Amino acid sequence: MAGLGEITIIHGVGTGAVKNRITGMLRKHPHVKTSRPGIYGEGGVGVTIVEVK
Repeated sequence: MAGLGEITIIHGVGTGAVKNRITGMLRKHPHVKTSRPGIYGEGGVGVTIVEVK
């Protein structure tokens, strides 16, 4: 995984459809350790922070 420990996926806010789709895919992905919404300063709910195995 190119030595990355954490990645930020920018999906925006909108209706939440893209965020929901991404979250569902991340739950099943074998290289994902954890995922969470961004906090203030990271992009808030418009981003998802992913910790890679």
